[in-house]
Formats: sequence, C-alpha cells, structure tokens
Amino acid sequence: MRHLLQRLGGFLPAAVALVLPLIFLPIASDSYILPRASIVIAGACLGAGISLLLPDGPRLGDLRWPLFAAAAAALLAFAFSISWPLSLAGSYTRYESLPMRLSYIGLLASSVWLLHTARQRSAVVAMFVFGTGVVSLLGVGQWAGHAAYRPDGNLGNANLLAALVAMALPLAVDRALRGGIFVFAWAMAIVVLAAGLFVTTSRSGAFGAVAGCLTLAVLATRGRLVIGSAIVSLGIVGVGLFVMLGSPLRALNNDPPELRLHLWGDALHMIAARPLTGWGEDATGLAFGHFLSQDYASLVTFDRVHSGPLDIAATQGILGLAALGWVLVVLAVRAWRHRLDRDVAALSAALVGYTVWVVFNFDWSPATGAFWLLAGTLWSAQAPPHSWGPRAAAHGGGGARGIHPWRPAVAVVLVAAALVFAVFPILADVWYLRGRSDLSVQVDPLQPQYHWSLGDGLIATHNLEGGVTELRRAADLGETEPSFYVELGDRELDLGNKSRARRDYERALEIDPYYTPASQRLSTLGG
Repeated sequence: MRHLLQRLGGFLPAAVALVLPLIFLPIASDSYILPRASIVIAGACLGAGISLLLPDGPRLGDLRWPLFAAAAAALLAFAFSISWPLSLAGSYTRYESLPMRLSYIGLLASSVWLLHTARQRSAVVAMFVFGTGVVSLLGVGQWAGHAAYRPDGNLGNANLLAALVAMALPLAVDRALRGGIFVFAWAMAIVVLAAGLFVTTSRSGAFGAVAGCLTLAVLATRGRLVIGSAIVSLGIVGVGLFVMLGSPLRALNNDPPELRLHLWGDALHMIAARPLTGWGEDATGLAFGHFLSQDYASLVTFDRVHSGPLDIAATQGILGLAALGWVLVVLAVRAWRHRLDRDVAALSAALVGYTVWVVFNFDWSPATGAFWLLAGTLWSAQAPPHSWGPRAAAHGGGGARGIHPWRPAVAVVLVAAALVFAVFPILADVWYLRGRSDLSVQVDPLQPQYHWSLGDGLIATHNLEGGVTELRRAADLGETEPSFYVELGDRELDLGNKSRARRDYERALEIDPYYTPASQRLSTLGG
C-alpha cells in the first residue's frame, strides 16, 4: 500500500498541472473559476495527506520557515478580517480565501515532498504545457469564430489564459531547444501558445512571456557572459515598455496606464489604513470603496487592486507581503545558485513570467495555483538526490521522515478539509444553477450568493419576510455587490423598515461610492 502511495503521489502534481488549465464544469453556475479553485484546494490537501503517510522523503530545507511565516501571516490576517465568513468562504467567482491561501503553500510543499525523480518533474512540465496548449487552441477557435470579445479558452477571463501562457511558453522553449524525439511537438506547442497569447490581447501576459523567455536565456548563459545577457534582456524589456506607452497599445482594452496608476494610488491609502494585517482575505470588495478617488466601474473591476503585491498588502498587510516576499527571495537565490541544473532555468523562467503578469493583475486560483505548483517543482529539482524506502531512512537519504501516530489523523483531517472546501462548494453551485438554492445553503452555508438567490426565490413566492431574512443573512456573510444592498433596501421599504433601508443604501455606497441607484434612493429618502 505504501509503495502504491509513493507511485501515485509522485504523479499527483502532474495530474493537477494537467487538470488546472483544462477543467470546465458546465453543470455548475460558475463553470470557470470554482472548479479550478476546488482543484487547487483538493490537490494541496491530498498531496500533503499522501506525504504524511510516506515514511521518508525530501524536506523543505531553507524554505520551511518562509512558508511557515506565510501561513502564519494568512492566519493572522484572517483573525483580524473585517468579515471572517467572507475570508473563510471567499467571494463568489474569486475565492481568494484563507483556505485558498493556505492551499497555495500546500501545493508548493506537497510538490517538494512528492516529486523525487526527474521523470515526475518532467511529467509536471509536459502536462502543464499540454493543458495550456489545449485552452490556447480553444481561444484561437473563439477568435476565429468571433465567439468572444477577448478569447479566454475555457478560463472565463482572457488575462488568466495569458498568465498560463506566460508560464508555459518558457517551458516549451526550453524543451524545444533540448531537441530529442519530441522536438517537433514542443515546437508546435510554442506556436500554439504564442497564438493563444496573441488572441487574448493581454499586455501583461505578453510582457510576462517575454520576461520569462529572456530569463531563460540569462540563466542558460555561462560564465561572465551572463552579465551582458542580463543587460541586453533589460534593454529589450525597456524598449517594449517604451513602445507600449508611446503607441495605441497604451489604450488597449480601454485600460490606459494612467487608470492603473490612479487605482494603485487609492490602494496605497487602503493599505495605510490597516498596514500590519490588512483587511482580511478576499475582503477588498467590502473595503476598497472607502478609498476610491474616481469611478472605475465602467473600465476596471474595482473589487480588486489589479496589482498582486498591492492586493496582498491590502488583504494580508505588510506582514503577509513580507512573508511571501521571503518565500520568493529564497526561491530566487536557490535557483540562481543551481541555474545550470536540469529544469531549473526553465521553471525559474516560468515563475518570472507569472510574477511580471501579476504585477498588473491579482492572484486568481487558475493561474496562481499553477505558479505555486511550478514553484514546488522548481524547489524539488534543486534537492539533493533522494531514494525512497527503509534504506534511505537508515542512511539518512533525503532526511528520514518516519510515520508518527499523529500523521494518519492529520491526513484524515486534510481529506475532510478537501471535502468541505473543495467538493461541497461544487455541489452547492450545481444545485444553485438548477434553482435549488435551498440545498446550496445547506452544504455551503457561508457563501452569500446562495442566500441572496434563496431570498429572491422566497420573495417570488410572496414570502417577503422570509426572503428578507435570507437577504440579511447574505449581507451579514459579506456580499460585495452594491446592487444587492439596493435590492435589500427596497425590500426593507416594502416591509416598512425605512431606517434599515437607509442603512442598506449607505452600505451600497460604502462599497461603491459612485453607485447611482443607491444615491438616488437615499435622495428620495431625504438622505
């Protein structure tokens, strides 16, 4: 049994790398993000659980304390969150909750524990590039058939497809340059990925892909030439930025650079208001309205900062940002020292591609989960040679990790966590699409979207008081849509609760101070 777990566990990261870009669930309301969020959580829980049942294996080494600090910072942010239900369940279609943040760390750690051969690491790379290539082909098909304004494959967002390509392209280039019997397949993958990136019209994705490929070139350079290679690469990036700022590309997708700068300035004020622990995971949508200096709603979704570092600082504070920065610094230093080892340069380049992309976007499980998975694969590629089994334990190979009595119990807890945070939300969303919100709230009681739907359903059956009760519950759980509070206020007026209606309209304006329906209703009430 243990031998079977070793074999299955060794290829679990590859399975996650394949499914994460590909999975699509048309029988659920959120067909795009929720299934992938569930894969991240389930993959982390199962990977960590399997590693606990194995007798020995590689340790995290220098990465142990940075990961511990990142997990502690996430827990601290949750403890001081302005809405613990929202931080625990995650906002609908976003899900950047506490379980998600811990799962990112779990994906990295479990990849290190489970990947102990070059073959298994190669499988992670191959499956990720293949999965991203398939969704890139779907995106090209959407573009050719004019099926979408910005083709996204089956990811639901064009920038997410661009993020996956920014990571996959350097990996494919590295494998193509190695040659071998599959060189044609890798070369075709490059063409498909580049086409997929083109149709997304994502500037951040393009910069990420270019930065990743340039990083690959720098890390593959030997001797003193590496300095010149780095300088040339920085020059190419600088020219690219100049071209973007001085050409029509600057206004691509109705998103000029000035807009992002204003948005980031507002985010700095939000961070300064709660600098240490932030506002809590996924709570940006509730708090950001207090700091908005202009109306972004018609151009950019303002429930996120649209910059990964700033968004982390807003939700987890400076402590969370510093902890994650510590993780990345340790990864970068180790990668530089081992840059000539097999797979290290390519995996490092993939991580750089995502890092550049996320500076202009925000963490989102379909892309961020892949980043942490590849980060764990990178760390495992730099681990000392390791053998599994009693002999390795006896000789200290890779560090002996014998089975302690508490490990099976923790593994069971992790499986239960996967059931609660990965399986139940999918079940709830399937019922939600079928109009059974009454069942959805039973298995996912902290998701305000389902209580909102249940309340609307009760009101439609002329149960106004019962419907308003469910709407109030959704508000208590941290619903972030301003339109919801206008609807709740309207129903409160139907019940004659004028003061409650006023508070609801005011709360809508706290979330979005430029939301016209709320201000109009307050004006009608004399507020």
